[in-house]
Amino acid sequence: MKKLSIILIAVFFFSAKFTNSQVYDFDLNDLDGNSVKLTQLLEKGPVMLSFWALWCIPCKEEMKNLSEIYKIYQDSGFVYAAVNNDDTKSVGKVKSYIESKNYKFTVLLDTDKKVFETYGGQNLPFSILLNKKGEVVKTYSGFIAGDESKLEEDIIKVIKESK
Repeated sequence: MKKLSIILIAVFFFSAKFTNSQVYDFDLNDLDGNSVKLTQLLEKGPVMLSFWALWCIPCKEEMKNLSEIYKIYQDSGFVYAAVNNDDTKSVGKVKSYIESKNYKFTVLLDTDKKVFETYGGQNLPFSILLNKKGEVVKTYSGFIAGDESKLEEDIIKVIKESK
């Protein structure tokens, strides 16, 4: 009976955390140390949060593809934020990696993985598509070649719905 109560409490906690009326407004630093809140990003339009790490090859492949998608749809209000999950010792390497690829999207640092865990992330890459209201529209776990078409299709749909 005690296990069942714990399970029910956990289910309630996680389902209540992401109801359509609630937004988890995190505050993370970007690569220059500036504070960035989710609500700031949502002011522009739908947001894709993509959690990644330097050691994660599929993460880097997903990021490369999402960078191209971002270039196409950023003028439509779409925001792509790559949320790095490496520890604080790797921050310098993260910045140099992003600069070496000449990426122009927002990169945030979640070194304690609190945002990743709050959104239910378990494995990298893990991405979340939010509509302009901050509602979770879709989550994605893992990335293999070809997944970018589905991501783009979902992004187009959420952009159209936000107008």
